[in-house]
Amino acid sequence: MNARKFTACLLTGGKSTRMGRDKAGVEFEGVPLWRRQIGTLQETGADEILISGRCDACYGGSGFRIVEDEIKGRGPLSGVHALLGVAEHPLVLVLAVDMPMMTSNYLRGLIARAFEEGYGTVPVRDGFYEGLAAVYPRASRGIAAGLLGGDDYSMQRYVGRCVDEKMVVSVEIEGNEMRLFQNMNTAGVGIG
Repeated sequence: MNARKFTACLLTGGKSTRMGRDKAGVEFEGVPLWRRQIGTLQETGADEILISGRCDACYGGSGFRIVEDEIKGRGPLSGVHALLGVAEHPLVLVLAVDMPMMTSNYLRGLIARAFEEGYGTVPVRDGFYEGLAAVYPRASRGIAAGLLGGDDYSMQRYVGRCVDEKMVVSVEIEGNEMRLFQNMNTAGVGIG
């Protein structure tokens, strides 16, 4: 078995309350965000690709396995939790649907570092974890489950706990990499 196999997952989001409609179907440079991001994940060389979202969404007939949240209404951590429960491989790369500037090259660097160090890898800038373009070990699902049962189910809290438990290491974002993490959260607002 190839020790370098990993699972890649697209987090399509939930209600998209800030945008007012499902982000996954919004076009960026003429391509729906979900399709663009799936292409980016395919370019990483992932052995398995999953989509976190609703089966009735625009990517429903895409042929990719769709994983619905087990615990609803708790933000992206619900998606990460569900994905970690079904991922075939111990390392799971996640990417948010609304980060169209992210590159497969950057993500390949995260996964390479994860394999080298034996931990998940999460980008960080000024103490803020960019937890929606990161690599998590499947073993961190228990941390996610614990937080989802409480009042603070933020990705910041989850990543912080993973770092404390030595399941994830942080990777400093270089100045020229900042643009990769820009996201689209409002209707009609592009990437600037």
